[in-house]
Amino acid sequence: MKEAGFEFKEHTADVSVKSWGRNLEEAFSQTALSLMETITPNLKKISTIIVKEIDIESEDKYALCIDFLSEFLFIFDVEELVFSDINVKSIEKIEKGYKLRALVRGEKFDKDRHEIGTEVKAITYSFMNIEEKKNRVEINIVFDI
Repeated sequence: MKEAGFEFKEHTADVSVKSWGRNLEEAFSQTALSLMETITPNLKKISTIIVKEIDIESEDKYALCIDFLSEFLFIFDVEELVFSDINVKSIEKIEKGYKLRALVRGEKFDKDRHEIGTEVKAITYSFMNIEEKKNRVEINIVFDI
């Protein structure tokens, strides 16, 4: 199995994903890429011409993951941007929880060039799990469609 990646799992009504990486940052990055692939299935068609920095603070790792992914839904809805390069630079413990910093690269969604995938309504806590092991972090999450 690759050091970092994601796979879609069977789910009756929504989209279920298992993501992994060598650390929390890689696992979060892969989870965000799985969200992008749900929205537009061929990430190779996304140019990396727009660069954005994302900063998120939340009370725990679960909320941090939900808030991070929800930010992508917000950016897609408001700015119509999709990303193929998502790099979580740091996740650190702070006084009131956790702070995440990410650098993402992508472009404006173009229905003539990008594939239309599945509309994601929300990121859910249903079946969510973050499992941290030595040299491997796995995240299971469900996207509400």
